[in-house]
Amino acid sequence: MRRSWTRRPSIEAGDRSGAKPVAHSDLVRLSCAALFFLATLAAADSALAQIQPSAKRLSASQQQALRAKLNESTLFVATSHPSASYHGMAQDIAAVFGSSEDVRILAVAGHGGAQNLRDLLFLRGVDMAIVPTNVLAHAKATEALGGGLPTRVAYITRLYSEELHLLVGRGVKSVEDLRGKKVAVPLEDGTAQFTAEDVFRRLALPVELVAGNPAEAVDKVRSGSVAAALLLGGKPLPQFAGLPKDGSLRLLGLPFSPAMDEAYSPAVLAAEDYPLLIPPGQNVETLAVSPVLLTTSGKGSEESSRRIAKVIPALFGGLSELALAHRHPKWREVNLAATLPGWSRFGAAEEWLTKAKEQQAGSLQKRFEEFLRSARKPGSPDLTASEQKRLFDDFVSWTRKSLGDAGQSVRQ
Repeated sequence: MRRSWTRRPSIEAGDRSGAKPVAHSDLVRLSCAALFFLATLAAADSALAQIQPSAKRLSASQQQALRAKLNESTLFVATSHPSASYHGMAQDIAAVFGSSEDVRILAVAGHGGAQNLRDLLFLRGVDMAIVPTNVLAHAKATEALGGGLPTRVAYITRLYSEELHLLVGRGVKSVEDLRGKKVAVPLEDGTAQFTAEDVFRRLALPVELVAGNPAEAVDKVRSGSVAAALLLGGKPLPQFAGLPKDGSLRLLGLPFSPAMDEAYSPAVLAAEDYPLLIPPGQNVETLAVSPVLLTTSGKGSEESSRRIAKVIPALFGGLSELALAHRHPKWREVNLAATLPGWSRFGAAEEWLTKAKEQQAGSLQKRFEEFLRSARKPGSPDLTASEQKRLFDDFVSWTRKSLGDAGQSVRQ
């Protein structure tokens, strides 16, 4: 690199460069300024030394103890690209633990979709993964990752569902109009890409998928270069916030059908969700995909299972807190007790739920008995056992909030 050098003006009176001599008073001021600057630096260094922890060399035994503690309390979760939703879900879960050293959730960024299931099964160090139900259904049916999948993985809980958003222009009146047309899908969201391929395959509708980020996908529909854009995420999507309300764009329905079986569930997009795209009082039927927090089971997963079991109380407690935190409003939909037919729940998670339901039932029974005693009029006849049971069942149904019904199931 070339440097240009400039000769410094001399402070001597006899300097032959022609520079103006510097007076004695100026030298004093310069010296005082330099001393003040050095004193300020020294004070800053002193203050910094006081707030920084002293660097002490860890002994070999201390290093070993720290390594064991960190590995015991840290769980790695396969998610998605940082710009996609699964990574954000894992970050939300990790945030509820704050800086606690007892539980640490670290999101492993990946492509999402089917890659998450593959990483959970085969990648060293991955304890859990967020896997969509359509990927689970496909992997189980095709045995693409080997047979006996329901015995090789176990679900911990279902997370909040995400709706399919099929955005189209004026020329598209039905899904059939997309036959042979271009459909834009987010480039870095493996779950959206898998979902697009899976849905159009189930509909026996050949389309040409074009990759692009969400903003580009929407712009391509507006320009007419593609017929539609398929985005996946919990409503309302921020990408639709600034669209014009001129009827040039709209959300196309994707009704649930037997072809979708256990991979999807029916969902609705309302005018309240997208007032710029859906007329007042109208709804758009669509499909939803449920992300599931999975772990491995069986031989070879004992160590990971043991560590996950230790943090289940804190993990489930944190998931419950997310419904009240300033996070995505879809966290309020999470039902920890919802089951997934055909798949087994992780043992420690099932035990926690059973215990929580017993405690909830005991608390409700006590409150119910107190209510009966306070509401009963003097001299009124006692309720029969069947009457008490009927009233208590009604009371439980009315007061049940977070844990849900033990027999409730959710489509995958």
